[in-house]
Amino acid sequence: MPTKQKSAFKFFSFLCFTLSVLLSSCGGSESPLEVHGESTTPESTPIIKQAEVVSKPSKPPLLSVVVIGDSLTVGSEMYGVSLTRSLLNAGVLDVIVSAENGRTTSEGVGKLEDSMVVDGAVVIALGTNDVATADPNFFGSQIDRAVAAVPETVKIFWLNLYTDQWISDDAYNAKIIEKANAHPNLSVMDFESFASPSWLEEDGVHLTPDGYIQRTRFILQELGLN
Repeated sequence: MPTKQKSAFKFFSFLCFTLSVLLSSCGGSESPLEVHGESTTPESTPIIKQAEVVSKPSKPPLLSVVVIGDSLTVGSEMYGVSLTRSLLNAGVLDVIVSAENGRTTSEGVGKLEDSMVVDGAVVIALGTNDVATADPNFFGSQIDRAVAAVPETVKIFWLNLYTDQWISDDAYNAKIIEKANAHPNLSVMDFESFASPSWLEEDGVHLTPDGYIQRTRFILQELGLN
């Protein structure tokens, strides 16, 4: 083969080899890579974005809780960690617990009206001292009065009765359910279904120390608190 042809052949072979190397280098990588580019300017450098971890927002704290009760709520302040301290420990920012021995529902609702609650939640634990009057309808009217004492945005929880007396409290608990069905912001805390007979003292009304501790835990549970 003439010298010029040999040179041409070598140049052609080198050119083919170079092209084959270039073409093979354009193959895709076996590891997938997600690339996000901006289309505003052709010269912009592609940006490789890593997956963002989105954290679930924490539940907002309950701003305030007002508790209105009788001697049973007095007991919840005396035994174990007090109801007030338990609510604060659970993250409630402002807590008011008003309890008095022998307090009737009418007296307790009067205290609620004086409190001028505008936000948060209200827990009412009243009715035990009304059972002896045997007037569930008047008791129901006091529930309506309690609902009217706060804005509709305030949630009211009514702790129902759990007693073992000579007179039944069933009509009073039924009245709480009736009123809860009538008022969207009123709910029943069904302590009667939760409580144990072993928590009752001999008088059939007041609770043992463990009963009061369990009562406090139940209230926090119903409020959605730890």
